[in-house]
Amino acid sequence: MVRTTGIWLAAVLAVAPMVTPGWGQTPATPEPPVLRHAVACPPFEGKSELAARYHAEMVSLLKAATGIEYVEGSRATGRRAPAFLFRVQGAIVTNENGAAFVMVSLVDTARKEQIASHIAPASHEPAALAAWKRTIQTDITRRASKLPFECRVHRQAGQDSVTLDRGLGAGLEPGMVLFLSMDEEPLISPVTGEVIGRDAPRALGRIQVFRVREHTAYARPVLDTKLPRFSRLYARQF
Repeated sequence: MVRTTGIWLAAVLAVAPMVTPGWGQTPATPEPPVLRHAVACPPFEGKSELAARYHAEMVSLLKAATGIEYVEGSRATGRRAPAFLFRVQGAIVTNENGAAFVMVSLVDTARKEQIASHIAPASHEPAALAAWKRTIQTDITRRASKLPFECRVHRQAGQDSVTLDRGLGAGLEPGMVLFLSMDEEPLISPVTGEVIGRDAPRALGRIQVFRVREHTAYARPVLDTKLPRFSRLYARQF
């Protein structure tokens, strides 16, 4: 009886198709790596207790955001800071009735432009703080997904390769291809003399990353891309 069962099992295995996990299904396409924007957040101004609490919550939101590399310490200021850096500026202010409010603005430091602002009642109450966090978190996610990634490109003397001022924290990986562009020219109003906009960035070619370190990466021009001789360059996603 045991021998007959063994023969029957062997026959079934001989004619059955080999089934692997996910057989008959299209393999899932791997998600592309996410490039992260450099963001700094100095201490909030104003009433010390509220300012410290709201600043701590903002920092925790930025550190947890998928599309953001939170930059602090010497990397957030001075010569070591990335050229394309967003700065979150916050303050606790009070009105004539003594009510406290938290004001937050997002500044593009490379272009010296404020691109977003938000004001809400400030309170030690958990419910008020939680509502503020939900609003800010939604805005962080939306803006991080829409703003193009940018980093500064530095030429290597006597070499075809270039250095980028962002690295592992930005999500850069060997093999990535970025577009090369020149600094945008400001558009000046002939009436007021103020900056009213900037020329749209134009791709000059592409560069491919071949080595990545903590705060820097190295790339080479792709195919027929030639680096302009007298221009400040940056790499970006369009």
